[in-house]
Amino acid sequence: MGHKLTEEEQRLVTTTAKVIAKTLPDEHRGKASGIASALVRLRSKTVEADELLQAVVERGGDAGCCDALKAAQVVVAQDEGRYRINLPSAPDSDRQKTSAPQKQIAKTGPTTIARAKRPDRSLGRLSCVRRQTPELTQVRSHIIGLDPRLWLNGWLLSTPDAFVRYEAELRALDAALVGKPALGDGTLSLRELSYRIFGDEKFLAPESDGRKLLRLMGLTDLLNVRPSLRFDLQCFMPKHHRHARLVVSENLDPWVNMRNALFLDGRKRILGERVHGVVFGNGTLAREPSHLERLVDTLAAEDLHVMYWGDIDRAGLEILASLAASAGEDGRVTVEPFVPAYRLMLKRAQKRYPDPLSNEETDQVNVPITGTELLAPYLTESELAYLEAVLEGARLIPQESVTAEDL
Repeated sequence: MGHKLTEEEQRLVTTTAKVIAKTLPDEHRGKASGIASALVRLRSKTVEADELLQAVVERGGDAGCCDALKAAQVVVAQDEGRYRINLPSAPDSDRQKTSAPQKQIAKTGPTTIARAKRPDRSLGRLSCVRRQTPELTQVRSHIIGLDPRLWLNGWLLSTPDAFVRYEAELRALDAALVGKPALGDGTLSLRELSYRIFGDEKFLAPESDGRKLLRLMGLTDLLNVRPSLRFDLQCFMPKHHRHARLVVSENLDPWVNMRNALFLDGRKRILGERVHGVVFGNGTLAREPSHLERLVDTLAAEDLHVMYWGDIDRAGLEILASLAASAGEDGRVTVEPFVPAYRLMLKRAQKRYPDPLSNEETDQVNVPITGTELLAPYLTESELAYLEAVLEGARLIPQESVTAEDL
């Protein structure tokens, strides 16, 4: 695994990604961040042509991307077959933007475990632009290349800055609508659909900019997701078992999917594991260890084997570690990670984001890294390296990356 990037290097990745995204082929533009990360790691040396190509391919690119890097002048030809990495400098404004929030966090200190943060973008500051310039004409030509439903009401064409700020999401939306009458087929929850399309489970949340973007383009009615469900009971076990095996889920959507598999489909196994019931943990079990013992009594079980499944981030694995530590030494309650689910999450993330630092950023830099020792014995070398990089970079792989059809 490569070295952990410093804050200065991370700013350099962001600056470089903005530069090379302008020259990368459309189909590889979403990989700009990963390719930029590779260049930052190589920047201190002159590289052979095959070494440069290998670094780009590992981030999902191809030889055409290498040509785009030359066009952007971030790699410069030296003598025969060798290139010098020539990265742009991060502007002072970027340093100011990144340093100010850190000072505020250090001053106030975390009061709760912070959840994932989103890019600093907003639709509120965008204005309608009617004038014609060569630059705006080029942007509008890109907009017209999208599914007509995205620009037919005229808002996106009259607000080209929205395309500039949300190009990756708009192109993902365009791809999701190809040959389809709606956004989703009704089998996924809102968070699951949001992650599948955008790689961000909260992009389509009711008050998010993603939802506002759909509304402004007149696409809200195209959303076709599974209705949100509310349950009074947090534990579901259809049949009594003296030696109970339960999956505890951190989040609601995966719990609903597992409950439906047991209740509606009559399944006895989930992801290959024998499961008797599911519990919606929501973090409360970790905060109050006595809940585990009370759960055993409530289920009238002699003993309870808990398989915990949550987000792959520092906060999620901290819950796993807290649960395992609270299990006690009498053997009445045992706790382990729900391994097949975690491995599937890692597999999905590795495919979507070859660079671990391309996963969603969080505000969990002050949350200690723990719980990896519980997963490590079950992971391959590449899976473990990817997991460690995600945690070291304070990134997030959400549970919602695994859906009902996977179970």
